[in-house]
Amino acid sequence: MANSSYATIIIMVLCVNNVFSKLKPIPDYLHICRRSNPDIPKCIIESAYSLRSKLAEGIPEFDVAPMDPMLINTLIPTNGNGLKIETTNLLVTGTSNFTITHLIADIDKQKYNFQVRFPHMHVMGNYSIDGQIARMVIKGRGDFDLDIYGVKCNVSLLGNVIDIDGLNYIRFHHISLRIAINRGSIELRNLFGGDKNLGEVLNLAINANFVMFFMELRPIIQKVLEEFVLDTVEKLTQHFTYEQLFPD
Repeated sequence: MANSSYATIIIMVLCVNNVFSKLKPIPDYLHICRRSNPDIPKCIIESAYSLRSKLAEGIPEFDVAPMDPMLINTLIPTNGNGLKIETTNLLVTGTSNFTITHLIADIDKQKYNFQVRFPHMHVMGNYSIDGQIARMVIKGRGDFDLDIYGVKCNVSLLGNVIDIDGLNYIRFHHISLRIAINRGSIELRNLFGGDKNLGEVLNLAINANFVMFFMELRPIIQKVLEEFVLDTVEKLTQHFTYEQLFPD
């Protein structure tokens, strides 16, 4: 009986050691926030700021793509009020220069609401556009350059803590992002099959009504940012347990 109990204890110890040997250590650049911290939102914001430079260049060990510049190769379509736009091969810069103005965090329920601001973002890529806006007929396919300033993003991020092989992990399942800007400008090249005069006139008209035109582009930019944020937090959290990221 004694030998049986001793063997059971050894097996239990080996199992525990095996579980914990699979856990990756928290890297120095990923600052943790204790659940006992009286100001969790401030801690999370400071952690995000400490991670900015790593996010900008990417984190290969966790398969996190560079944030600045951010490359989006997939086709992103949107249909507005009479205007159809498709974009591909997007290159976004200025995304690492962010500030978080406020954050409401519920780490037990993994609910986060926050606002992120960017002074300036530049987007370039390929476009296809067909339709009309403000009685202006717009048709073309080619390259574009977009600059937006005073960017504000209100973000809601929802997740939960789930059990995987006896360990608790955070998994995010929903993100909602709403973007607003102060001003901006865009250049659409090769409008109307490359008609230079029509292209110049239409670009001037679009930029004179930029806020209205941006409302048509907004779903594209929101989708790009939503996918990037959700993909990044998922790749960072999947390697560490809830207790590692938010210890007592």
